[in-house]
Amino acid sequence: MRALGLTLLPLLSGDGLTEEMQLPSGLVAERAEILLEEQPGGEVWLILRVIAPGLGARAQSAAETAAQTAADTDALCASWGVEAAGNAAVPPDQIVVQMMSAWVERGQPAPDITQVFAGYRFENGTCIWEDF
Repeated sequence: MRALGLTLLPLLSGDGLTEEMQLPSGLVAERAEILLEEQPGGEVWLILRVIAPGLGARAQSAAETAAQTAADTDALCASWGVEAAGNAAVPPDQIVVQMMSAWVERGQPAPDITQVFAGYRFENGTCIWEDF
């Protein structure tokens, strides 16, 4: 079995991490962390991690919640994701939006924290949704 290397490069530090955004669903998201990860196949992924405390408290039906969450991750990718990709030293192949109801250390299990992941191909300065 071959060990896979993973490169994490923080893109933001200091006060840039406290920016907030009102999402289409009404949730407020706080930008928590933006990383570049080199994948085993050579692709570079930009990981946009945000905290949205109300994420786990939605009371709508599953269809409503899915539609709202998709609108939220689309908005996050189109704003903070595209901005970060444009400022990255290495242009990412993909942007992954990770919404969390509370802080979770990257790669650690957190069964009590609601998390949503959405992947986007980054082409011509835009986010194109892709299924993982």
